[in-house]
Amino acid sequence: MRTQAILMLAALTGCATQADKSAPPAPPVASDEAAPVYTSSVYEEIVTASGRTTTIERVKDFLPFIDVAMNPDAASASYGYPMEDRYTRVRIETLNPKVADMQGTASGAYTNRDPDRDYRKESRGWLARMFSSKSVNRTLMVEFEISKPNVRSTNALFSASFSSNNQDGETWSTDQSMALYATPWFKVSSNTALTTKLRMQLADQRESTGANANVLGTLTRAANLIAPSVPLVTYFSAPAMTSASNFLDSSVSTLFGRSITEQSTGTMALKTWEDEPLLIVYAAMPDPRDIRKTKNLDMLGGWAIYLEEPIVSMFTSATQASANGSDEWPDYSEVNGADILSFEIATNKTIYSYIFVDLGLADRISELNDTADPELARQICNRIDRGLAEFAGLNAWDSAAGVYAAARSDMMTQVAQDVLLKPETCEAAQRYQKLISVY
Repeated sequence: MRTQAILMLAALTGCATQADKSAPPAPPVASDEAAPVYTSSVYEEIVTASGRTTTIERVKDFLPFIDVAMNPDAASASYGYPMEDRYTRVRIETLNPKVADMQGTASGAYTNRDPDRDYRKESRGWLARMFSSKSVNRTLMVEFEISKPNVRSTNALFSASFSSNNQDGETWSTDQSMALYATPWFKVSSNTALTTKLRMQLADQRESTGANANVLGTLTRAANLIAPSVPLVTYFSAPAMTSASNFLDSSVSTLFGRSITEQSTGTMALKTWEDEPLLIVYAAMPDPRDIRKTKNLDMLGGWAIYLEEPIVSMFTSATQASANGSDEWPDYSEVNGADILSFEIATNKTIYSYIFVDLGLADRISELNDTADPELARQICNRIDRGLAEFAGLNAWDSAAGVYAAARSDMMTQVAQDVLLKPETCEAAQRYQKLISVY
C-alpha cells in the first residue's frame, strides 16, 4: 500500500510539473520596477444615433445573461450643453439591426434568417403535460431612479414566456421594446442624479397541477399605469409613477418560487448633455428547458439608453438668443396665456386650477383687485412662482411665464395686473421682462 501511494504521488508531481511547463511564462519584471497590474476593463466602440463612434469602458462582471457598458462622461463631462434648469427625458433605442433596419426589413432580407426563438424546441409532448405543468418566464427589466425630482420608472425591454399544462395546452408570448421614452420630461437641477438598474429576471416553475401566472399580462397592466397622462414629472404625478414601478417590480419578482435574478446598477450626475449613450446593454436568453444553463445562450440583442436633447420650455419649442448671445432662451411671443394656464401638471389638474384653487389665494387676489397693494402683489407673485417651480416642476423661465399668464387672466383686474407685473414688485415678472426685451 505504501509503495502504491508513493507511485501515485510521483505521478501527480509529474503531471503538475508538466502543467507548469505548458503554462505561459510570467512577464519579466525589472528589479526597480513595480509589477504590472492587469485590469478586467474592456474598451468597446459603438456607433451613436448621430453616426459618431464613441468608446465605452466595459468592466468584466459575473453576470452571464446581461452585459452592460457605462459611459460616465456622457452626462457629467466638462464640455457639452449645460442641463441645469432645462428639461430632458430618458430614451431607449434598440441596437438589434434585425428589427431596426428599415431597408433590410422592407426588402425581406430577414425573412429567411434563423429564428431567435424556437417554439418547437420549447414544446412538450401531451404525456409530459398530463403529469405536470410547466411555466418559464424570462424578462429583461430596466429601472430608473431620479433624484431631484424624486421619481422611479420601470420598463420591460424584453419578455418571453412559455406555459404548458394539461388543461390549457401550450402558449407562448414574446414582447420586445424597439424604442420608447422611459420617463416623461423632467427638470434638471444642480444636484439631479440618475440611477439605472438593469435586471434579468428568470423564473421556472413546475407543478403537478395548476395554471401559471401570466407575466405578460402583468407587464401590460403595469405599463398602462407607468405611462403618465402628463408630459412633465411633477410633485403630483411622481407618486403614481413610483407606485406603478413598485407594483411591477414586486409582481415580477414574486411570481415564482425558483428564480434567477441578475442586476447591474450605475449612478451618474446630470450636468452636461452630449449625443452619446449613457449605457449600452446586451442581453442573452437562457434555454427554457433549464434556465440555470449559461452556455450556448441565444442573444436577444442590445439597447442604448440616452438622454433626450434638453429643451428650455414646456410651453414652446421656439427659442431665441440671450441678450449677449451666449445662451438659448424660450420665445413666448407666439404663446397664448390661456394655453399656459391649461397645461396639465396632473390628471384633471391644470396650472390654472393649481394657482386659483389649490394655492388658496382667492381672498388675497380679491383684496389685490381692490387695493393694488404692492406688498400683497409681491406675496402673491412669490407664492405662484415658488409653487410652479417646486410642485409643478417648471424651470425659472416657465414659472415666470406662468406668473405672467395668471396675472393677465380674467381673475385679475387691470389695477391688479399693473402692480403685479412691475419688475420691482415681482421677481418672476422681472425675469419675464428680461426675456421679452430681446424679442
